[in-house]
Amino acid sequence: MHSKCRTPLIYTVHFKRQLSSSPTLPRETTQLRALKLKPNPSLSLSTLGNTVSALHPGSTGFYPHALKISAKLGLLKEGKQLHSRMIKLGFNNLVPLQTQMLNLYVKCKQFSDAEKLFDQMRVRNLVTWNTMICKSNLCLGFSYFKKMLINKVGFDHITLNTLLHASSEVKGVVFGRELHCFIVKCGFLYDSFVSSALVHLYGECGLVEEARWVFDQVFCRDLVLWNVMVSCYALNSLTKEAFVVFDLMKKEGVKGDGYTFCSLLKSCCIWGFYELGRQVHGLIIKLCFDLDVPVASALVDMYITNGNLYDAQKAFDGMTARNVVSWNTLIVGYAQRGDMEKVMELLREMRLQNFCPDELTMASIFQSCGVSSSSAELLQVHTYVIKNGFESFLSVTNALIHAYSKCGNIDGALQYFVSVSEPDLVTWTSIIGAYSLLGHSKGSVIAFEKMLVAGVKPDQIAFLAILSACSHGGLVNEGLHYFNIMMNDYRIIPDSKHYTCLVDLLGRAGLLNEAFSFITSHPVACTPDTLGAFIGACSIHGNITLAKWAAEKLVVLKPYKPVNYTLISNIYASKGRWLDVERVRKMMTDCCDYKIPGCSWVKDLPALTESACPINPECGVQMARGVPEELYGLHAENEVPTSSSRSRNPSSGIRSTPDRSAYSPSFSSYTASTASRSGRNPVKVAARSIAGAFVACFTPPETDDSNNLKVSNEFGAPSGMPVSRFSLNDDDVVAASETSRMRGPNRGIYSNSTKERAPGSMKFTIEEIFKATRNFSPAFKIGQGGFGTVYKGKLDDGTLVAIKRAKKSVYDNHLGVEFQSEVTTLAQVEHLNLVRFYGYLEHGDERVVVVEYVPNGTLREHLDGVNGKELDFASRLDIAIDVAHAITYLHMYTDHPIIHRDIKSSNILLTEKLRAKVTDFGFARLAADTDSGATHVSTQVKGTAGYLDPEYLRTYQLTEKSDVYSFGVLLVELVTGRRPIEPKREIKERITPKWAMKKFTDGDAISTLDPRLELTAGINVALEKILELALQCLAPRRQSRPSMRRCGEVLWSIRKDFREQSALDFRSLSSNSQRSASVKEQ
Repeated sequence: MHSKCRTPLIYTVHFKRQLSSSPTLPRETTQLRALKLKPNPSLSLSTLGNTVSALHPGSTGFYPHALKISAKLGLLKEGKQLHSRMIKLGFNNLVPLQTQMLNLYVKCKQFSDAEKLFDQMRVRNLVTWNTMICKSNLCLGFSYFKKMLINKVGFDHITLNTLLHASSEVKGVVFGRELHCFIVKCGFLYDSFVSSALVHLYGECGLVEEARWVFDQVFCRDLVLWNVMVSCYALNSLTKEAFVVFDLMKKEGVKGDGYTFCSLLKSCCIWGFYELGRQVHGLIIKLCFDLDVPVASALVDMYITNGNLYDAQKAFDGMTARNVVSWNTLIVGYAQRGDMEKVMELLREMRLQNFCPDELTMASIFQSCGVSSSSAELLQVHTYVIKNGFESFLSVTNALIHAYSKCGNIDGALQYFVSVSEPDLVTWTSIIGAYSLLGHSKGSVIAFEKMLVAGVKPDQIAFLAILSACSHGGLVNEGLHYFNIMMNDYRIIPDSKHYTCLVDLLGRAGLLNEAFSFITSHPVACTPDTLGAFIGACSIHGNITLAKWAAEKLVVLKPYKPVNYTLISNIYASKGRWLDVERVRKMMTDCCDYKIPGCSWVKDLPALTESACPINPECGVQMARGVPEELYGLHAENEVPTSSSRSRNPSSGIRSTPDRSAYSPSFSSYTASTASRSGRNPVKVAARSIAGAFVACFTPPETDDSNNLKVSNEFGAPSGMPVSRFSLNDDDVVAASETSRMRGPNRGIYSNSTKERAPGSMKFTIEEIFKATRNFSPAFKIGQGGFGTVYKGKLDDGTLVAIKRAKKSVYDNHLGVEFQSEVTTLAQVEHLNLVRFYGYLEHGDERVVVVEYVPNGTLREHLDGVNGKELDFASRLDIAIDVAHAITYLHMYTDHPIIHRDIKSSNILLTEKLRAKVTDFGFARLAADTDSGATHVSTQVKGTAGYLDPEYLRTYQLTEKSDVYSFGVLLVELVTGRRPIEPKREIKERITPKWAMKKFTDGDAISTLDPRLELTAGINVALEKILELALQCLAPRRQSRPSMRRCGEVLWSIRKDFREQSALDFRSLSSNSQRSASVKEQ
């Protein structure tokens, strides 16, 4: 009973003890069967003496189970003792025992002993042959299979399946095809067991069509064959085909299992299939497969691969049971993002829940340390690795080398490279990349040569690393040499990245004509990265003609990438061609959604303070202006050689660019005392001075650290400069242009300014307002609302403005609050999709707000078709994204979160290019402290009927999610063209959002589309997704609504898919038109 229930038992066996003559076979054999079902490595066969001591010398029932346990646990020594006992007792000629012994030797990799035993066997059965074929390598397995056929031993499906799996492990297509022919001749093709292995082989080798042909030949398919076919498509990134097979599988009545859904989720780990993955998630929950640990882990991996860590975390938190793979999946996701704080938190939580990290866990954490350049965390994790013995894993050591190099510690990387006794290709590539990353190009070359001497064959990645190092170091001859041997000696076909490195290498060296010839002649299509490298080289050497040629091609390839326009703009700026700079910048504004600015961050425990340009000049930048003088003075004092005196020899490892003049700063005075700097490291002093200046710039002025922060004499600010309020350690300040640290889909300016701009920083006089509006002439009136009348005006400098004049007759405290709210809000925000604030007037009973004039009317006018204004679907989608970005900025990127409270189509203005700008901040309020979970409680509900959040109306509790609800109504407006409330329609259609959501949930989304829009395949797909997002925004409870940032991300993805589908539709239409024209001509 214990063995059937797999209950762990304790046994002892001692082989050197004399066997007892009393036979007790049933009990001891049952015990060994239990140990075989649930083996315990701590119980060695050499300690199971009681069982053997109870065996009769002539009994054979004990040995099969004992040999199986030995093979399963890899107990070679104990197995050999059993073998010797069998020989003494005369059991060595029994075929079943010989087969078990053969299995033990093969599993323990003792192939010479296995072959010796196999040759000594007088009688061999099918199981014996299959054992030798199954456990051997591919060549040896085929050798025994040929001997088997020569000896006319009949084979079965297990034999063929074993050979196919051996071929798939090494991707042996040639052996696989030969086996395929043999299987067809022998009639095993219709065997589902054999066909599954054959499909798996072709799938591993990328031969999808051959795999599908084999699949279609089988008439009676079992679940394994279906799963292997789905896995084959998923493995080769053919998501649509995988789901076609899954649909066919359901039609034939075959129910999937956990393996099926793991493969489907894996196929959704491709950009563009995120929504399909969410649908699979719903099906998994419906069928209760979310309780299966492998499926739940695959679900977490799917969300991580698609960049949605929020849903990945939710899926992980919802797992009832976890294993190390589950933890590793989530840790890898955060590590790839560079979120070191979260990675460390997961590691601590993993250990608290009694899960032991493995080598993959530690390698992933080191990867995160490298991405975030977290030196302190790297040392902590390294200590843990040493204590727990993970250093013996080569993958961990490789990750350590990479992490230390990313943190700028080449000595640490070298130390662990030297500690590896047998470095593999990844180890060598890591140290080559480490040298390259830290500017030691010559060191990369030396490491690469040592790798070749060691007999390690480089691959594409290794050659990419050495070419990159040569490019950065200006080693032209070495780079060309390695490129040639890659193609000629190692027969590696270079891809676009290798060509980019070579173009960069030639361009940096000033060989622009050679780089141009190479671009126009190499067989691989020119990529944006290659053109970008070429433009950068042209910028360095001032060749504007070639730069313009490359720029035109680059803009055609990637018209929506802002960095491409920035490269071109910088070249024109270097030549002083400011009109061209303005033209390129205008092109970027028209074609691109936004440009993420470079970001600097300062370590201000317990968090990082981030800031992006423009920096407020009043927050300490004046202090930073004195730092270059300090740096140059230290430069001259310590006789540090300038760039003009550096060696131009490529072998020096320093980037050598011909015809490049050194930069020589000139300062009018430098009066710092040299005596006060004696004994200090000049580089550290200059670095600390710059760091102190930037810390002062980015530190809030109200911060007072005088009591608990010190300034050391050694690393203090230079004499004559204000002293920073921070004590700087080595890792306190990091300043870099790191676009990946920019948060959110912000399209405008994210300024983490430390000093608020005073409300109404530009105060107008009554005479200026009268002059701009000609005494509020009715001819200048452009609109009217609840607050008052809006006039068009023109300032003295020619700027067109919109002037909002409050109603005098009904001016009261209520309107005064709205006026103050709008002025206060507009004065502290600045974004591309918000109306720009120019100033205000408060004179007697006159209350005026002056803002940017937007000439193209409101969104509501366009949706109503006023004056012939109509919007196509693409423009409506762009407007939705613009509004989402504007509200996201108000919620997340201002000094204090702002709730608009009146998001509606009449408060959205459109420019001449149909870019949206949100206006009217009269109802805006500052949000409550979200960290404490508080909400803003309003004494009076504000908003517009049809857009108002029902939960806010019911509870008077205001949060950012109230704006999300209004945005959901706006989405419905955009796709339907209707107003939120249509009193003249039928009762069921009067409330537009309710009607549209009912149609969508009933599967009739097309009927909600504005009849003025022409339905296409792209619009049909986008419509479904937009209404799904609107349904989430209109959720009755605010906890169920997404954030505005998430809305922007979803809309961004929808627009990307819509543009791709529209392009396909256009090409299809063009080809059909050409065919029709050709037919007519014939």
